[in-house]
Amino acid sequence: MRFDVATFTALWLITFLCCALIATVLARMFAQVSAFRFWAAAFYLLATASACFALHLTWRTDLLLFATAALALQSRILLWAGTRKLFGVPVSWRTAIIVIGAFCVLYGGALLLKLPMLPRAVLLALFFAPYRAATLYEVCRRRRPQLGLARTIVAIGAAIATLSAIVPLMLVLLDRANLALLLGNPQTTSAVYAVVFAGDVLLASGLMVLAFKLLILERDMLATLDRSASQRLAVVRNMRGMTGSNAAHDYLTGADEPTQRCPLPGAV
Repeated sequence: MRFDVATFTALWLITFLCCALIATVLARMFAQVSAFRFWAAAFYLLATASACFALHLTWRTDLLLFATAALALQSRILLWAGTRKLFGVPVSWRTAIIVIGAFCVLYGGALLLKLPMLPRAVLLALFFAPYRAATLYEVCRRRRPQLGLARTIVAIGAAIATLSAIVPLMLVLLDRANLALLLGNPQTTSAVYAVVFAGDVLLASGLMVLAFKLLILERDMLATLDRSASQRLAVVRNMRGMTGSNAAHDYLTGADEPTQRCPLPGAV
């Protein structure tokens, strides 16, 4: 198998389509975890973006390039939102919609006006890097020792994804625009493309592991609370039983005592 750009794109499509199906199944199995639904939608969008980019390899049109970038940005926002939902943090959807709208207008205008690579690379770095870094921040800020391995996997994947957001800009500045991702059609296989793919795979798998770790922790916490409540209830029942038996014993003991005789008034 030849590891060229088309092969990596096909692997990207297949991998994230499988991730989307797995996340969909998990969302049905664990309906209380809303993060799975966000991640499933994000993986579907990533797979669709990969399909658009694969079509762009043969059908050169700016419309497919615009769809690839727009869908990829929406998937990154959903990954970030799902991570916040996993930890119970609310999400500002108004801000996300404004960001998506601004990116579509600016990036679409850049493609329509046939602007050079540099402005387009700046737009990609400006809009993609913050949400990828925000996903990394949401995971690393949780100081829970039980999430060590899962958090490490997500942190590595999110760090690679964050750095890859500025790779197109760096490649353009280094006059290597033929390798820039999402900016055109790379003609040769690059190590950068493989690293970006590995980072997204690590991020996707790490998020799944992180969700399961949190589910296990919550289950253990609920089991501990149930045991504590059961023990307290048993203690209360024993105390009530002992109090009731003492009261009954006192009542019976008082009934057996002889009553004090009182003299009748007057002469007998």
